Amino acid sequence: MDGFEGYVGIRLWDGQMIDDIIFFLLMVLFISFALIYRTNYQLFFKMLHDVVYMKERSNLFEKKMVGNEWLFQHFMNFQALFLCSLGLFSIVRIYGYVDHLKESAIWFFVGMLVLLLLLFYCFKQCFYRLFGSVFVENDRYKFWKANYNAVIGTWGVLQYIPVVWMAFVGTRPILPVVLFAFLYLLCRFAIIYKTIRIFHRNNTSLLYISLYLCGQEIIPLLFLYKGIIYLYNFIGNSAIWH
Repeated sequence: MDGFEGYVGIRLWDGQMIDDIIFFLLMVLFISFALIYRTNYQLFFKMLHDVVYMKERSNLFEKKMVGNEWLFQHFMNFQALFLCSLGLFSIVRIYGYVDHLKESAIWFFVGMLVLLLLLFYCFKQCFYRLFGSVFVENDRYKFWKANYNAVIGTWGVLQYIPVVWMAFVGTRPILPVVLFAFLYLLCRFAIIYKTIRIFHRNNTSLLYISLYLCGQEIIPLLFLYKGIIYLYNFIGNSAIWH
């Protein structure tokens, strides 16, 4: 009599592993956000306030905000970039381009997307600093940077809605894709609007705005698009991942 070899079980569908990886990444990110929010909730509400209003000078009677401003700011920016990476990955997945990848390729693809967006973000920050030091005074640049960080951080929080929808809700996939794109466009328009409001006072500032729109909002996106296409083609065509 042959020995009992156990049950074969039910084979997981091809996208189950991707769901598990995305769920793990989102869970870790959301728990981190909850911890940051718990100790920096005043900074969180100030961030939301700065998105809507632009108050250049602080009131002497305002209370000092409780929390680690450096940690909060950098985490909110990282969260926005990380969720944007997961959103782009989910869009590619919706159209059926990544279901054939192995686990190592999925981790590599997501990791390279995050790294690419981080490098893109750092590249733009360097040019922001360069433009600001040449065309405007330091106080005005700091005021603009605070508004910029507020918009980016709020955009990152709102991205949870389309990213979770794309990753785990199978119905009407076009709606979260449209929402994801709409939130990004809204974020960029908010930054452009605040930039014009802050730097519209003289001819030099108008030159700064023109260089900003061309050098920061148009040309870098073309390079980012080319980089994402190259990354996908590299993973899709490399024999290592198959």
